[in-house]
Amino acid sequence: MILQDFHQSSNKISAAAKKAYEAARASVAHLRPRTSKGFLLEVEREIREAEKSPDKHIILAEAKQISLLNWALVLPFFNAVKKVPADNLILQFSNLVQQLAVHDIDAAVTFLKRTPVALENLEDQQDLITWGKQGLRAFETAKDKKKMWKAVKAYFIEASDANCRYPLDRWSFFLEQAIRIAAVSVDATEGFIQHGNRVCLLLNEDETIRWIDKGLEGCGSEQELINYFNGTSLKSVEASDCLVSGVPLKNKRNTLSMICEALLGQPVKLRSNSVLLGCKGFNGGAATDGHNIFLPDMAPSFGLFKLMALHQTMLLQRHPYTDLNGKILTDPTQIHLDADKRLIRQLPGLLHEINKYSADHHIDQHPEKLGRTGPVPKPWWGDILPDLMKETDETITAIKEKAAEKYENIPPELLESLLTSMLAGGEREQNALWKLLGEMLDDIDFDSPDPEELQESVKTFFYKEWDRKLCDYKLEWCQVRQRIAREDPNDFITRINDRLRGIILLIRKQFMKLKPEMFRKYRAQPTGDALDIDALVEALVDMRSGAPMSENVYIRRDKRIRDVSVFFLVDLSGSTDEVFNGRRVIDVQKEAMAIMAEALEALGDPYAIYGFSSEGRFRVDMFNVKDFNEPYDEKAQYRLGNLQPLGLTRMGTVVRHATYKLEEVSSTIKILIILTDGRPYDMEYGNLEYAISDTKKAIQEARSKNIHPFIITSDKKGSDYLQMISPQTECVILPKVELLPTLLPALYRRLTG
Repeated sequence: MILQDFHQSSNKISAAAKKAYEAARASVAHLRPRTSKGFLLEVEREIREAEKSPDKHIILAEAKQISLLNWALVLPFFNAVKKVPADNLILQFSNLVQQLAVHDIDAAVTFLKRTPVALENLEDQQDLITWGKQGLRAFETAKDKKKMWKAVKAYFIEASDANCRYPLDRWSFFLEQAIRIAAVSVDATEGFIQHGNRVCLLLNEDETIRWIDKGLEGCGSEQELINYFNGTSLKSVEASDCLVSGVPLKNKRNTLSMICEALLGQPVKLRSNSVLLGCKGFNGGAATDGHNIFLPDMAPSFGLFKLMALHQTMLLQRHPYTDLNGKILTDPTQIHLDADKRLIRQLPGLLHEINKYSADHHIDQHPEKLGRTGPVPKPWWGDILPDLMKETDETITAIKEKAAEKYENIPPELLESLLTSMLAGGEREQNALWKLLGEMLDDIDFDSPDPEELQESVKTFFYKEWDRKLCDYKLEWCQVRQRIAREDPNDFITRINDRLRGIILLIRKQFMKLKPEMFRKYRAQPTGDALDIDALVEALVDMRSGAPMSENVYIRRDKRIRDVSVFFLVDLSGSTDEVFNGRRVIDVQKEAMAIMAEALEALGDPYAIYGFSSEGRFRVDMFNVKDFNEPYDEKAQYRLGNLQPLGLTRMGTVVRHATYKLEEVSSTIKILIILTDGRPYDMEYGNLEYAISDTKKAIQEARSKNIHPFIITSDKKGSDYLQMISPQTECVILPKVELLPTLLPALYRRLTG
């Protein structure tokens, strides 16, 4: 009935259209009537649309051939062919579809569905055919063609994506390697095309082949192969890091940022230039968008990386590009030369580096001698992207104006910093940026605590916080309120000292053994502070007997002083109110600190004890029990006894404040011990991954300042997140919380003894 209606609906329907429709109808003869009816209605609509095209005879003839292969190809073909340019591309395109369908229908359907996307993102129309032929070649080259369908499907999706990092010839190489992987695991080869190839971003072809060899040889199980070639296993990443040649940006980005910041006088964000792929004028070099600096993921040497970063800093400094007289420069070569002149004027020591990497001219102390001599560009110059700069400025301005209405309490400089970081991460579309900004800010309270909530003795500090999505810090994001713990008289410490008198005396005695003598004597030395009578008598006896007199007749005294400081952070989160075996976690923690205080008083190591709790980023409270310069007197003991469970755990901010306090201490060895009963968590602290990444970053910052953090937790699930925060050697998970008072002194001895 449908076919008859189609034939009779219009006398203007061509014979080619009728044949295409009949072929499509025959292709669904085996399907249920309801399915086939819906399909044929769509086909009729597409055929009528095709009838309007000047290439209707080619399109309809090819549609008929496609229908003979499989009905699932028909509608995707009509949708795709509308976008395919005329001339001979339609025939080539249809031929590719048919050849792909011979090997795998799903791969052919994916090719058709991704064709409109590919035409938008590929540089040249002819690249559409190259893109398809590379997938076809993967089928034809593989010994077992049935194992390639997942990889080819993934290739059609990834290689056509707007964010694709690779040219088509690079994808051709990846498909060749996928054939090798497919011989072992179909799922692993799909993972390699979808994700794993990014692990090879910094590898050349020979290095990539060796990386694949390591995976094929070193993975025993199917799951191990999948994880390796997905790029998600530690073995996969370590293998890539071992093979990479040159200097990776990820290893030097922080150093380069500091160098650029010192030159510019303000923070500079450095990012991988891979996010600029597809930008007009971008050829893979260093670049700036007027706010961020983008560098290649790999450079032959750190010296060249440094020149790239500093040159871009000069361009950033003069955005829009002007010379010293304020004249706007438009010639790219002149812009780069001017930037080099200013760079050498500020940092004359870079002359050696510039001469090293500039084969065409060498200069002395006069940067004015830089000129248009020899080939350009120089290897450190990079790309001038005025369109990107204009787009970035317009985007930031537009979103700031929009945000001013909705987020009145956000400081403009904070908003611009967030937008700059998101742009640096690769997201540049205004609507997407606005949505991402909303997700970040909608649930955050930007009002500071009311003034009356703060006591006169409270000191406030502001700290940055790490945002894993931005891959950057939110500056002055959290406020620490350093308070004095309550000093109300209580007998908590007295009761502990009475109950545990024997244990405390034993621990004090053990710690006294760690305390060095003020002086150690070394006898029979060639020089010293006094004569060693025994050695002198022995030397005189030797001389009387005719032997040479020894010169080792002095005593030398060497002063030995223990040089260790420790900062204790005690978690006061609400969960420490939980009771285990009749005792609250907070009381066990306080007992452990009371014992440690007695031991450290005997030993003489400087120490500080602070409790911590939080309620949002503006209310991170640190309660001073004892600071480094304070005695462990009655007031300090009252403060320790008064510590009680309070709020939540914004761990990263607390660690940063403890790091700041430890930096003020002059000790050679500085230790930060954190007693906590749970994972990092606070209001507006993001999800678990956010909190963990910020805490991990704070601990890395502490280690970079020669401070040694150590976490002790009673959380049975602690292994899940502690492995992500710090290595296993820097944390302890207590099987029972009541072990803490005896474990803590033993642990401290091991850390410092």
